[in-house]
Amino acid sequence: MFNKTDPKYFDEGPWTFDKTEHAVLGLCKILDRYAHKLTLEELQNDPRCAKIPNLNLGVVQHVINDVEAKLRRGVKPFANEVIYHTGPHHDDIMLGIMPFINRQLRSPSNQVHFAIMTSGYHSVTDEFLLEAMKDTLSLLHQGRIEMVHYPDFFEQGYRFKQEKDIHHYLDNVARKNPDEMRRGFCHRILRDAVGLWQLKSVEDVETRFAKEIATLREGLPNSPEIQKLKGEIREFEEELVWAYAGTSLSHVHHLRLGLYDAGTQGPNFHRDVEPILNQLRELKPTIITVAIDYEGLGPNTHYKVMQSIAEAVRLWSEETDLMDLKIFGYRNVWSTFHPAEANVYVPVSLNAMAVFEKAFKDSYLTQVKAEFPNPDFDGPFSELAESIWVKQLKDIQLILGKNYFYENAHPLIRATHGLIFLKQMTAREFVALAETMKSMI
Repeated sequence: MFNKTDPKYFDEGPWTFDKTEHAVLGLCKILDRYAHKLTLEELQNDPRCAKIPNLNLGVVQHVINDVEAKLRRGVKPFANEVIYHTGPHHDDIMLGIMPFINRQLRSPSNQVHFAIMTSGYHSVTDEFLLEAMKDTLSLLHQGRIEMVHYPDFFEQGYRFKQEKDIHHYLDNVARKNPDEMRRGFCHRILRDAVGLWQLKSVEDVETRFAKEIATLREGLPNSPEIQKLKGEIREFEEELVWAYAGTSLSHVHHLRLGLYDAGTQGPNFHRDVEPILNQLRELKPTIITVAIDYEGLGPNTHYKVMQSIAEAVRLWSEETDLMDLKIFGYRNVWSTFHPAEANVYVPVSLNAMAVFEKAFKDSYLTQVKAEFPNPDFDGPFSELAESIWVKQLKDIQLILGKNYFYENAHPLIRATHGLIFLKQMTAREFVALAETMKSMI
């Protein structure tokens, strides 16, 4: 991980401490040697470390101290914050920083919001929706979806009690009852379908579902309505994940920006930037998290979403003092930060991994069988994310030593078996980074 830096990085522009850190970290990785055991001769013989001004062993200690400071920032608790977590797609936030978020959710003084920028319908297969609609019809015919018999269900009742669907589903996660979990999911499918097609009776539901099932079986292109229904399935999944820690629906925001339709063009102000800006004005977050991916790394919507958020922050800064706003850039299964590029290391315990893995498998029904398009990995995204966290810890152990963790006085550091890398920025630094990334295209 350390030794993949482009050699040009060390030759272009003035020398900075970031370059020093890159070089020392890289040498530890290449030699598979703990930092405190590096010799001055080894530093001098390394083509990158040899470029460090006034090279001496004190440079290594400086790097060790800086890495430790990054870890200390990662264990700092949050209180009395308004936190606005953003994700390009459903599951991006979770795969990037769920252990970081779960500690924030434990403090009732924090207001934690989740904003998912796109509908995510591309991630729902026709086969998945086909089976979901068939199961919903089956439960309806068995008389196990009783809400359709409420007098006002088809007029307005279908709009209410989405929280009840979530609670029913998670109750049955606890009870280990997959049949009732599925019933809770089908309740939501039916509510969404009634609203989508303005269905007025059980007969309407049966007719519409039969028609859509036949279309899905034929493999015809999805209609805009089916795309929307698929997106609403992804929204339910996102609501489930954060409901694990008691997050209400009012704090999970589905912006459904039109970036899928943008082609190669960048964000559109009215379609993409303005909805984010309005939400920033309304919620007034003190902390924002953003997926930071260059164009071409992973889905292109990641880059477009980041640029949309950066523009919204820039415009917000023109009308509000954002000197105290903290922005945390994160990455997940599509790309990773170099350890020197990140300035916050968040410890991940085995306990956090267990919660993460179970929540992913129980909530992201459409993604459990999804495979990462990489010949080196087959399996759910949750396992790939965990493998990245584990590798990141292994690399940092070369700098701090394994005993630094298991002998540490802080219980969270003692329990560390993975690390999440974050890049903390001011509003101005974030906007400048987005501009720099834009100029590199």
